[in-house]
Amino acid sequence: MKRLARLAAAAVVAAGSLAFTEPLSAEEPLSFSFSGDLDAQAVYAAANQASAFSAVSPIQGVTAAGFLDGKLVLSKHYTTLGLFDFTFQAANVLDHLNGAKLESLSLTVNELYADVNFGDAFFVRLGKQRLKWGAGYIFNPSDPVNPPKDPIALRAVREGVTALKAELIAKPVSLMSFAVLYDALDQTGFGSKLSTSVIPNTDLSVSGYWSESESWTAALNASVAPLYDIPGWDTLQLWIEGSIYDRGRYATPVSGPIPGTLLPCEPGGPNYALLAGGSAQLPVIGTMLLAEYYHLSEGLSAGALSAVYQALHSADPLVLAQSYGWYGELARRPGRQGQDYLFLSLSQPTVTDSGHPVFDKIGFLATCLLNLTDLSFFSTGGITTAFVKDSAINLTVSWANGEALSEFGNLPASLAATLDVIVYF
Repeated sequence: MKRLARLAAAAVVAAGSLAFTEPLSAEEPLSFSFSGDLDAQAVYAAANQASAFSAVSPIQGVTAAGFLDGKLVLSKHYTTLGLFDFTFQAANVLDHLNGAKLESLSLTVNELYADVNFGDAFFVRLGKQRLKWGAGYIFNPSDPVNPPKDPIALRAVREGVTALKAELIAKPVSLMSFAVLYDALDQTGFGSKLSTSVIPNTDLSVSGYWSESESWTAALNASVAPLYDIPGWDTLQLWIEGSIYDRGRYATPVSGPIPGTLLPCEPGGPNYALLAGGSAQLPVIGTMLLAEYYHLSEGLSAGALSAVYQALHSADPLVLAQSYGWYGELARRPGRQGQDYLFLSLSQPTVTDSGHPVFDKIGFLATCLLNLTDLSFFSTGGITTAFVKDSAINLTVSWANGEALSEFGNLPASLAATLDVIVYF
């Protein structure tokens, strides 16, 4: 936190110094702009009594929360000099067992940085920022830097990382280099990404990253879009992404000293991860289809995953005590526990396409994340309406299902319904 506070102060000072080092002219005024949204959210969740996490993380039945997502941008003419992106949350949890209330307030700084731009070709950014990395929709195998996406958190806000980034953009190729800063010196990482779009409708990039604590990562990304010449489809896009890295990111299992226990041990390497995806829109009706498959070499096999959950479900307190370390290990890798996954998404922005001021503003979204290793799944379905200007109302239902010794069969909530009322400004 101290390092973040120091960098926040440095970013604000840097942005201010960039703005005031030269006399202001009428053609290049210094300006601030503020935008964002207010989100009032209510969630009802049904506890999964069979979950291995029920004893250590009891689910709360009803949650009411308010979110303020804001972006404050400092700019001069059309050039951004700095950004402050934050999320403020006020939550009130009602215990479904005894009706007790628990209130909490939190402020999360998602991004806070200052920019220096040298024309339209060279850019430098310092501060907390999201480094754009990878083509994957819910998983980026090539990204060892940013906090991983959580595909089962419907309203997760991804924080950036504290970094110094320099980017050179040209027509044939673009080069991005950066240094990621942490409190511990040995965690400091360095990386570069080389991108090109010389092939029409294609974007290719290779990247590398190294830090003393995480060793090295090498990655390849390729996307092709759009393809218009396939009959019956519109705006077809394809992408692949892969990486190989020297040190494992997740623990591997080993049998403990007590029969029935399975302990997490230091990960080995090298490992690799692969992803392939595609999306397409059906003409006229505008329905969007998306599918992704990804594989993790260090994901747990069906037998290992079953053995881990069997240890956590054990009635023997000695087995539970020995295997306790797996609670934290599994919780930090949602959608990463198995070796193979399939993600499917179906969305329809408008139901009728008739131009009606109310009914034509209604859309729906359905997704399913399937763990191909143990055949458990997490699915969501929702409808949204935006017939009131600058607002949206979303109703979403999520369902987790699987065997007792599977990943999604052990989510703390088996069923959850969420109502969001969002006002944009």
